[in-house]
Amino acid sequence: MKKQLLIALLLGLSTTICHSQVKINIQGGTGLTGITKNENYNANFGYRFGVGIELPIDKTWSMQTGLQFLNRSYSVDEGITALGTNEEGKQTYMVLGIDSKINGIYLQVPIKVAAYLPLNNNCGFQFSGGPYIAYGIGGKSKVNWILASQEKIDSDDLTSGGDNRLMEGKTTHKTFDKNDGLKRLDIGLSLGVDFKYKQLFAGIGAEYGFLPIDKEFPKDIFKYSIQENQTLVSPRNIGIEFHVGFCFSVGKR
Repeated sequence: MKKQLLIALLLGLSTTICHSQVKINIQGGTGLTGITKNENYNANFGYRFGVGIELPIDKTWSMQTGLQFLNRSYSVDEGITALGTNEEGKQTYMVLGIDSKINGIYLQVPIKVAAYLPLNNNCGFQFSGGPYIAYGIGGKSKVNWILASQEKIDSDDLTSGGDNRLMEGKTTHKTFDKNDGLKRLDIGLSLGVDFKYKQLFAGIGAEYGFLPIDKEFPKDIFKYSIQENQTLVSPRNIGIEFHVGFCFSVGKR
């Protein structure tokens, strides 16, 4: 009985595909990617390309999925000046500079519902939305920092021969390292709109991650470094992307 049901299901699926004008698309693009809840890291441009499948339900509605290869990147390159205390309790001026870049490579599968609104026989707009599942497969991240401090005599001047210190450090690691890296799995929401002309299309999309990339990420990396604010947050991926591509149909109606 189970074999008969399986055969019937496969036959039904094959019949649906054979009598539907399934569309295959190839696309590529770029976009700005960033993270939430952090006050320092800025969004960077990242690339993406992939192959998609569109399964029509009727003339308006369809289901979309596929496989995308994409890059998410964000960085900080700036410095601050602060007044603090050294180990002996004396006031010091501190200059902290940080150059950090986080770069991750993901494989992503979108699962979206789309609605096509034709303008004429050749072109129209298609709106789509639904969840995505992404998994980090590679990438490298870096953190370079330098801390300079000088002992303070009073509010108007610094010591000319006081205790001056200069410390610096550099580190590079795999973005999804088991110990110090980000979490590989990302699940979120994807929304988009495309303008289609015959077999060509161009569009824009937005993404918001539901899962944190890290549960212990400094809210302010500068204040965290100088022990002023030890608040840790759980940031999530966000982004906006632009793409172009072309599609072709397979199967019959």
